[in-house]
Amino acid sequence: MLPFSAPVHSVTFAVLHPSKSIHLSSSSLLPRLPNQATDTACLRRRYTNQFNRPHTPLHLPLEHALDSIQPSPMSPRPPPLRLVPLLLFLLLVHLPSSSSRHHHHHAPSPSTPAKPTPSSYAAPLAVLLACNATRFQPVCVSTLSNASADASTSDLLAATLAALKARIPPAVSTARSVLAASSNVNLSNAATNCLTFLSLSTHRLSPPPSPSSLLSASTALLHLYDCWSAYKYVNFSRTISDAMAYLDDTIAVNSNYISMLAALQRYGDDTSRWAPPQTERDGYWPPAAAESVDEDALGVPKGLPPNVTVCGAGCHYKTVGEAVAAAPDYGDDWFVVHVKEGVYKETVSVPWEKTNVVFVGDGMGRTVITGDLNADTPGVSTFNTATVGVLADGFMARDLTIANTAGPDAHQAVAFRSTGDRTVLDTVELLGHQDTLYAHAMRQLYTRCRVSGTVDFVFGNSATVLRDTALTVLPRQLHPEKGENDAVTAQGRTDPAQPTGIVLRGCVVNGSDDYMALYRQKPDVHHVYLGRPWKEYSRTVYVGCTLSEIVQPRGWMAWSGDFALKTLYYGEYVSAGPGGDGASGSRIGWSSQVSKDHVDVYSVASFIQGDKWIPKIH
Repeated sequence: MLPFSAPVHSVTFAVLHPSKSIHLSSSSLLPRLPNQATDTACLRRRYTNQFNRPHTPLHLPLEHALDSIQPSPMSPRPPPLRLVPLLLFLLLVHLPSSSSRHHHHHAPSPSTPAKPTPSSYAAPLAVLLACNATRFQPVCVSTLSNASADASTSDLLAATLAALKARIPPAVSTARSVLAASSNVNLSNAATNCLTFLSLSTHRLSPPPSPSSLLSASTALLHLYDCWSAYKYVNFSRTISDAMAYLDDTIAVNSNYISMLAALQRYGDDTSRWAPPQTERDGYWPPAAAESVDEDALGVPKGLPPNVTVCGAGCHYKTVGEAVAAAPDYGDDWFVVHVKEGVYKETVSVPWEKTNVVFVGDGMGRTVITGDLNADTPGVSTFNTATVGVLADGFMARDLTIANTAGPDAHQAVAFRSTGDRTVLDTVELLGHQDTLYAHAMRQLYTRCRVSGTVDFVFGNSATVLRDTALTVLPRQLHPEKGENDAVTAQGRTDPAQPTGIVLRGCVVNGSDDYMALYRQKPDVHHVYLGRPWKEYSRTVYVGCTLSEIVQPRGWMAWSGDFALKTLYYGEYVSAGPGGDGASGSRIGWSSQVSKDHVDVYSVASFIQGDKWIPKIH
């Protein structure tokens, strides 16, 4: 995917009376877009016009839900996208130039309609004002090209959402075709994972447009990006390249949708005030929750009566997976699985339909669920490696250990992954090395836990709070005496409108006994950092944490060169210990110290609305 250069053609437009339309035309060439991440530097954005397709809400298990997403015959495409200047007060007189473009491919689809070629189209004032909120404004105008001049804010949001939903069925059709034709285990795995991610996106787009649907719509964007990333590693054919290009365009529409929701949340219905999303790096903090909450009281309730038990003999089931399968589909009540003391060597999946499942063990180190999948295995990706992997909403666990014991040659090997909303782990130990805890999506709380690892061992793009949790750095499995550069976190926010990030409150960062022995022998070769930016808008904040001497004085680690250093937000508030206040004044310049005025934004109540859904332990 090599960029090429081309001149921008001339642009003509006419500013009319505000009650009328604004007519624009230009070259179909678009400006080069900002980098999404180092591993997606070649991400292509063609941002074609949208398809008009019906949408079927997802109310089925994932393996059946895709059957309800059927592409319909395409309507003719709207005119090809033009480079449209968004008019601040309708008074722009020129376009920014661009010297770099990305190669274009046709979007994969069940059929290829004829491509109309009108040279201009109308953009109502209401559309232009609403599209001022977006990062990809030409795409926004194209998406809303059929809007009426008197369209309301809710009309425009609904139209954008409908256009976004309509783009998913062709992507599903492509993934199914890839899977059916594949004889390669890695390609089959990528297509299978894409089908899962597309189903999740469909579900997360089911709420109607409102400020409260921002996180759900942001998660839909995450899963589209997940699908794109799955294809990236098997991009050896035109089919996959086209599928990725189609997802590029769909990601742009989803990005615009969440930008508009973020503007609605911040400014209300007055679109004349709407502007692109901002983050803390731009000086913007969302308002904190009106009332504080006793965070010590939140977690997984103690003494829950079990619905089923698991043990080697004399219980309802011998494996945890069997117990999960017995849970009712879409249950509103907790389904409590008491996993009695013992070691359970299995990989456990909690599928989408098994809502509100609760694992209760007999204590950390006594009840142990362990697996050894890793991403170096053919046909296995990081997403698939989790010893316990959760898709369902409402999952909770307490008093047990979950481990991934992949060998010394393994890389990504997840112990616990949650993709569902309202996840709570309380007094749970997570053991691994690289990528131990995959806090993948939606809202999650880890309280009074222990998490051990080496590289990026807390990562993902959810809105997650770790509270009163021990983060323990382990020695590398091969040649640990040679030293290393370890990052505790690697947060993966790809869009500034996503209300996601990793917040650590009252946590402790330290090394295991073995790591500390190595560190004290040769401290100059053992380097631990608070985090590094996996994606462009990475956000991680440490609040009132204790940091041992293994944390480097600069605090944070770059990913590659200057990638994301101007767009990430890495903050600390009142860090203690030799790696915290003992390193005062030595932090890297692109990190921040959170002021007291803003620290409440990162509370459990504010950041994940935990006071509304996390139960009390008693």
